[in-house]
Amino acid sequence: MSALDRPAAELTVMDVYDIAALLGQEFERVIDKFGCECLVGVVPRVVRVLEFLEALVSRGAAGQEAEELRRELDRLQRERSDRYEQEKKHQKELEQVEDVWRGEVQDLLSQITQLQAENKRLLVSLSLKESPVTEEDLQKHQAQTSEKENQVIQKLKDLADKQRDEIRAKDHELTLRNEDVEALQLQQHRLIRINQDLLHRTGLMEAQGKTLIQQRAELEASAQAQQQEYAALQLEVRRLTKELQEKELERELVEIESPAESEDEADKPRFTLQELQDVLQEKNELKAQVFMLQEELAYYKSEDLEDDISPSDSATNTPSQLTSADQPESGIRRLIFTAIMPMVAAGLITDDPTLLPIRRLVSFV
Repeated sequence: MSALDRPAAELTVMDVYDIAALLGQEFERVIDKFGCECLVGVVPRVVRVLEFLEALVSRGAAGQEAEELRRELDRLQRERSDRYEQEKKHQKELEQVEDVWRGEVQDLLSQITQLQAENKRLLVSLSLKESPVTEEDLQKHQAQTSEKENQVIQKLKDLADKQRDEIRAKDHELTLRNEDVEALQLQQHRLIRINQDLLHRTGLMEAQGKTLIQQRAELEASAQAQQQEYAALQLEVRRLTKELQEKELERELVEIESPAESEDEADKPRFTLQELQDVLQEKNELKAQVFMLQEELAYYKSEDLEDDISPSDSATNTPSQLTSADQPESGIRRLIFTAIMPMVAAGLITDDPTLLPIRRLVSFV
């Protein structure tokens, strides 16, 4: 799934870096197609917008982690408050049990007191009676009284043991709850430390990402500069190649037009390239002027010859006997001849149909 297809709430810093990479590729295509000038004002603004988006996404990610930790903390606090309420309720139940136990003990003690009082009263009443009380009856009465007292004491012991067991069970449950609370507190501290580590790592990754983006921008700028230098070098190579070809052509022309040098010409003075070029240019101009004058001379000579021919001779000649070489030159040929004169003078054209006036002049000579 592309970074541009993600919902805004799920964007991360790496997604922002992917978007920046995609935009960089699009910018490269536009630069290759239209040049750098069309994006001079756009690229800084896009970079600034991407920096804003990165800061917002980073803040949102930190806020989301903080919100998750806050929810976890609230949950732990709720569990702690629930346990505190349970402990409070348990303590209240223990107090109620103790109150009930104290009430039962008090009731039993009051019963014992009543029984003892009744026993004394019976003893007094027996002693006041005229009939003597036998020792057997007295022992029987004391045995019954002591048996009731023993039963009451046994009930009190059983009740105390039962309540002691319940108190021990409640204490054990309370200890387990306290251990759970301590474990949750340790987990909370561990989550806080993990959150701090994650925030630190996120900061480091963001710094590394910014450094990588900066390095990539520098590499792209260096690559573009190298491409521009390569293009400039290609242009320079073409220019130098063209100059070299021109120099070779001039050298060939000089070799063709200049006489063969002897072996002792090495000691003669040399001319510079610029001086040779000036001499050749002047020579070509003079040649062009000479050819123009020769053409005019040939034209005038042809007119004089036509005037000298008798009318009878001209009547005997039919139009079919005239050759294409004897026909007068057209204006287009003269224009073409005038246009290519510098090339003819330079020796670049040696055989051309437009050179007929020169050939005619040579034939007359």
